[in-house]
Amino acid sequence: MKSEAKLLLGLGIGIALGAAVGYIMGTDKKEEWLEHANEIADKVKANVKAAMYKGKSEVEDLKEDLDDIAEIAKKELAKQ
Repeated sequence: MKSEAKLLLGLGIGIALGAAVGYIMGTDKKEEWLEHANEIADKVKANVKAAMYKGKSEVEDLKEDLDDIAEIAKKELAKQ
């Protein structure tokens, strides 16, 4: 995609988001929308934290496995 097209796409998205936020802030349901948005943000935050924890745990397990393999390789090489 050309840089001009990217710029226009970004500008269009920004205008659309700005219009949506302006509309929501101008309605009587502003508090309801904000509460809903905060709930979604909290769920996303919790999911990101869970994914990070799971990834960190898997990396630690992989490191332990690699350490075990390295130890076995050292013992086998020492036998020769």
